[in-house]
Amino acid sequence: MKEHADHRPLPFETLPAAFAHWAKTTPDALALTAGPHQFTYGQLSRQVSGCMAWLVEQGVQPGDRVVIVGHNTVPWITHYLAVLSLGAVIAPANNRLNPAQFADQVELLEAVLVLADDAHFETVLNVPKERVRVLSGANERVPSEAFALPDPESPALISFTSGTTGKPKGATLTQSALAEASWAFVRVLGTSQDDSTLVVVPMFHNTGFVDQFGHMVLLGARTDLLHKFSTKDAIAALSARPVTYLAAVPSIIRLIMLAEGAEKALDSIRVLLYGGSPMPAAWIDELLAKWQNLRPFHGYGMTEYGSAVSFLTPEYARDHGESVGFAVPGTSIRIVGEDGMDVAPGQVGELWVQGPTLMQGYWRQPELTASKISRGWLRTGDLARIDDGLYYIEGRVDDVINRGGEKVLPAHVEALLANIESVGQSCVFAVPDPILQNRVWAVVEERPGESFDEDAAQAALKSLLPDYAVPERINILNPMPRTASGKIDRRAVASHYRSLETKA
Repeated sequence: MKEHADHRPLPFETLPAAFAHWAKTTPDALALTAGPHQFTYGQLSRQVSGCMAWLVEQGVQPGDRVVIVGHNTVPWITHYLAVLSLGAVIAPANNRLNPAQFADQVELLEAVLVLADDAHFETVLNVPKERVRVLSGANERVPSEAFALPDPESPALISFTSGTTGKPKGATLTQSALAEASWAFVRVLGTSQDDSTLVVVPMFHNTGFVDQFGHMVLLGARTDLLHKFSTKDAIAALSARPVTYLAAVPSIIRLIMLAEGAEKALDSIRVLLYGGSPMPAAWIDELLAKWQNLRPFHGYGMTEYGSAVSFLTPEYARDHGESVGFAVPGTSIRIVGEDGMDVAPGQVGELWVQGPTLMQGYWRQPELTASKISRGWLRTGDLARIDDGLYYIEGRVDDVINRGGEKVLPAHVEALLANIESVGQSCVFAVPDPILQNRVWAVVEERPGESFDEDAAQAALKSLLPDYAVPERINILNPMPRTASGKIDRRAVASHYRSLETKA
């Protein structure tokens, strides 16, 4: 990726090392803002040290697992940094888990401490009370001695994959892998200490703690926190305290684009990162027409790889918007067929990835780890192809629809549905059939102010697809359910409509 990024080496071995450096060399530089509150690196460092002393008082030692759940707040950040700086292992939890799911994760981790804000105490109901503490700014003590920086190769973070079913899977990253994951964004986006970001996603998501916060800490730059996303609050925050870098899924970006006050709110944005799905070409055109200084980047990544695997850079956004671009510097990608051999360019296979941000494995699940990592290569489960040096994601291995022996890639059908003016988002999935094995259905979310015509859509698809790949039914659902990160919840959509078919 030489022509699309620089290869500056990571300047710090860990995020705590970077944070300590900036607290010493630029103590008066703004590090964190949230609503009316603001903290310089010096001020935030004192709070983090106080949290570290408090954690030691609670019995937390290097290597211990600490779970954190809550909205985007200053205490979330201070405790996150404090756990990392102690050499303990932080496990940010999805703040939408039910009590049973949350307790399962705590049990798997054998967590010594669970930190929850006031809004999430129902979430921790099934966790033994002696392990639960309030996530609060009052959790500070005066340190009795200076703390040593953590070992770069020690476990730092366990991040659970975003799947909504099955046993929880916690991807374990080392201190150095976590820092490398954030530094990848600096290399590609070209950011500096003069940049700043507003976190509109939940902080437990990689986008929040890697792509944005960790990224800014490595640079000695500023992070602004949005307590919880709403379009109105995002516009207000961007207008009151402008930033230069914003990251979100396309659907969230679209809500901001269409909101009253968007022109001013996005005027300062120099770098826009989107991921989770491609950005429709029409939205890209509108962004570039209204905010001419804005540079859109499409990022593709996964929990098991820290975050970013590849980026589509701005010069390709209009003409190759369906692509996820080029591998991150230092990352190697293979497209592998069912026989375990690399496929030819243009052919679809499973994307395998290797590099410095690869997880150590799933926490205490060696068999699952062995099934996902082969000779140092992560088997992502994503179907992909490479054309003219650009990578394209074609869906999930598990999502491929087998209709009477013919394979249908949902992502390909969804890409064609995206070209229909009235379609904002779409989801293509399988409905079981006793003869064909599966039939193809779709659900669409209409664009604001548009009306979807199923017959016209099917006619358009029939001119572009073989008949077996055209969805037999295309339903409308406004809005479609989404995961905590803002992606369409494919499993929830499919489950809902399969249940309707069963009852019919």
